[in-house]
This record gives sequence, C-alpha cells and structure tokens, in this order.
Amino acid sequence: MDATTLTASLRARLEEKANRKTSAWWENYVKNSAPFLGVKMADTRAAVHDWHPAEVGGRLSAGAQVALALALLQQETTEEKLAGALFLQEILLPAGALDWERELPHFASLFEDGHIYDWNVCDWFCIKVLGPLIAEEGAACAEAVAAWRDAENLWQARASLVAFVPLADHAAYHRLLEQGCRTLIRRPQRFAKTAVGWLLRELAQHDPARVERVLGQEIAHFSPESLKNATKYFDQATRGRYRRLLKASGPAEA
Repeated sequence: MDATTLTASLRARLEEKANRKTSAWWENYVKNSAPFLGVKMADTRAAVHDWHPAEVGGRLSAGAQVALALALLQQETTEEKLAGALFLQEILLPAGALDWERELPHFASLFEDGHIYDWNVCDWFCIKVLGPLIAEEGAACAEAVAAWRDAENLWQARASLVAFVPLADHAAYHRLLEQGCRTLIRRPQRFAKTAVGWLLRELAQHDPARVERVLGQEIAHFSPESLKNATKYFDQATRGRYRRLLKASGPAEA
C-alpha cells in the first residue's frame, strides 16, 4: 500500500476513538489554532501500535517508514501529527531507522512548509522526537538542532530550545542553551519568549549561575510571563529582585 492509503487507514482507526466533546475542549484550549479529532493520547498511541504491525511493519523499508511518519506529520489534524511523532519516537528511533544528518533537513521542512504551526504540536515534536534523537546521537546532532535558534520560522526557532528541556541536566549542552536563550528572548513573539522561560526554569535546577547571568544581561527583553517561569525555582527575594529589574527596564514586551 502507498503512503496515502496507509495514512488514511490510520486516520480511520483514530476516528473510531474520536469524541466531539474532547475535540471541542482541545480546540478551545489551543484557542482554535489547530483542528482536533478528539482522540486521547493513550488511544492515539494504541492506534499507532496496532496499525504498524498490521499494515506497515515488514511491508515497507526503514526509509519508506520514515517517509510515512513524515507524511503523517503533514496531515490535517493534531492527532495525525502526534501519531507521526509517536511513530518516529517509539518505533523508528528504537529500531535504529533514524539518521540525524539525513532526517534533520526533513524535520526542518515540516516547520518551513507550515506543517508544524502551533505550540502544541511543536512542543510534542520536540519532546517526543527531537529530544530523544539528540540524546541518542549526541553533540553533533545537538549543535545542529540548537542552530535552529536563528531560523526565521517561529516554531522552528522555538524548537531549538524546547528540544533540550528533557536534557537540561546535560552540562555539555548548557553553552548552546545560553546562546539560544539570548537569541530567542530578543524576538518579539510570545512563544519565542515562553520557550526561553521554560528552558531557563529547567536549567536553573542544574546551572543557576548561568540562568542568573542571562537574566541579568537580558532582563529588558523578558516578558512578565517568561520571567515568572524562568525564576520559578528561585527564592522569593530573588524573584522579587528580577521583577523590579524588569519593571525598571521599561515597558513590558509581549
């Protein structure tokens, strides 16, 4: 079967578990930024793991399976995109089917071509695919993903930090993360700044001095939202000091 038939087959499996109330809840939660079928994550995962041995495994080469996962990420609904991410993380990565030098340009195209266009799918892709890929492949892969900090596309730039949230305890990556935070915090978009806040929150548990250096030198570019997240694990007095510094720096950014 070709990719079109296989993606349609998986969608049919997902639709069997779809619930309109769940769909409405999610679409309201993401402020209608993306469409949902209304399938719970556990059911999406089960559908992928039932579909793969029944219709995909043993029938397609490893390369064709990677292409199929990418095709799922290009589909309309969030659940189909999440299914593609789960396929990559839970089936293809453990099987050794992903080569980061080959796949990263394809992953970048998902952002550049508008297939990953909201924070929800972006963050799932980062946590489920990019983070585990970096953990598996190491420094060269980390450098390549971190370089996305300069991407014009907001979501690709956000991914350059969010991919490292599960890896914030790896000191070898802290220099890259500092560079990324300094770059993204200067962007005006809310979801660039919230990526910085999230990453610094996690980094503060392992390298608080580095976090304080970024805060001290870049405070004028923080939003109250991103600053609150970045300082979550600091003591009350330190949080208050940075709030005052932000207020004194001028009008708050988005």
